[in-house]
Amino acid sequence: MMSLRSTRRMIAADIVVLSLSPLLFLAFLLLYAWTAAPDVLSGDSAEFQLAAVLPGVPHPTTYPLATILGHLATRTLPFGALAWRVTVVSSVCAALAVALFALLAQHIVRHSWASLIGALALGLAPGLWNAATIAEIYALLALLIVALALALLQAWNGASPPGLARLAPAALIAGLGLTHHGLFAITALPLFAAAIGAAFWRERKPARSRELAPSAAWVSLAFLAGMTPWIYPLAQFARFGPFDGMDYGLPRHYFWGAPKSWREVIDLLTGGEVRRGIFHIPDAGSALSTLQMVGRRLWFEFGPVGALLGLTGSVALLRRDVWIWRAAAWTFFTTLAYLLLLGPAVGDAPVFTLPMLLPWALWIAVGADVVVRQAPLLRTNWRYPVMLALLAALTLGWGATRYRVSAKQHLWLYREFATATLALLPSNAVVITHWEQGTTLLYLRFVEGIRPDVWIDVVEPGDDPWLERARRRYPDRPVYFVGQPESVADIPVDLVIDEPYADVYRLRGSPDR
Repeated sequence: MMSLRSTRRMIAADIVVLSLSPLLFLAFLLLYAWTAAPDVLSGDSAEFQLAAVLPGVPHPTTYPLATILGHLATRTLPFGALAWRVTVVSSVCAALAVALFALLAQHIVRHSWASLIGALALGLAPGLWNAATIAEIYALLALLIVALALALLQAWNGASPPGLARLAPAALIAGLGLTHHGLFAITALPLFAAAIGAAFWRERKPARSRELAPSAAWVSLAFLAGMTPWIYPLAQFARFGPFDGMDYGLPRHYFWGAPKSWREVIDLLTGGEVRRGIFHIPDAGSALSTLQMVGRRLWFEFGPVGALLGLTGSVALLRRDVWIWRAAAWTFFTTLAYLLLLGPAVGDAPVFTLPMLLPWALWIAVGADVVVRQAPLLRTNWRYPVMLALLAALTLGWGATRYRVSAKQHLWLYREFATATLALLPSNAVVITHWEQGTTLLYLRFVEGIRPDVWIDVVEPGDDPWLERARRRYPDRPVYFVGQPESVADIPVDLVIDEPYADVYRLRGSPDR
């Protein structure tokens, strides 16, 4: 039985973390917002900025919650460029994830300062820091996973409300996560399902069976309420669709895939072409390459101290609380399985390692606690503060070395390139370009109204050869291509802009205006 002295220590530790979590949130929010990209980005990030402002529907799985939050930010924040306001949603989500993670770690580790070291390691890891400084969906994914884990832990350990009804907050978060990203569905949703199963098993006694039905109904309603973001893309299709399957539904509306039927819309919500095209059974060589990438990534994220603390903490947590370890390991290894199944067409696979950082940061917190308690040196009353200060300094020091790869406050490249490209085009021109550069041009064209006479045609050469597309669709308009030399191989073009980021070419023989 726990002694009164131990109980008081645990309560004091809880108070410390509860007091510092708001400060942790504010500190990381300032860091992330200060280092966030100041303007429009490229590729998927530019598409999210475009979709949030209009508002539109981005690529599968359409990410309705992120789009809604981004649109609210553009409406409510009274300062900053619209694109930056969308990016700040990522900063807020990442900072909240760090603050909630500190509370989660405190529930598990029961050592406030060790929990804060884990939170610092997570917050300064380049994976989360990078996600916090661009308009993307990964910071929100991290927040939803952490929030669900904390809600499940509090429901299981709490005393009120009774029974299955404790899981209603977790059900709401689970529903939101299901509508957000497939990684949530495989890393976090099974933990929620396991908690539901355990709760039913615990309440199977006849004396409590009467409470089961209303509690189950309440949890089900909370889960359905979490799924309401899916109404957004359905409502947008009802309002603007059906489309003709061309040009992302532009100029009438931005809807990725320009679906022609409700069946196609549902397909987009569940992954569509993206889901069908990216997963493959790995061979031995690609599996080994992925494992090596993950190892390098963890070292890059946490450094040698974080790597050692994580390994130490994982072993210690397995011995201390096997069920918590299993939950953390599930998140880690299902993410690893996801990475192993990604095909070579996915060039940004390292970004999907983000959910792995959460269990590793938890293991860092447990490892810090183990090191402090068992350090052979400083067997005095000063041992705890000295060792904790040393670990905190090492964590902050490694985080400082990650600044140069995470900070983006000077990232004006995409705006400058897109502005220069649009400025040189003649009247009524067409730009055929890749997704990477095309979404930036679309943002300037449809959000800011720059060069409304110019048409931006985003298509990959492998999907529709550029020369054939130009001659088929735009025989009477000036045609320009944006890409790299290999993009226009065997196409008669003249180089107009030569930049390391991308080149601009004019199709020979196309009209001048």
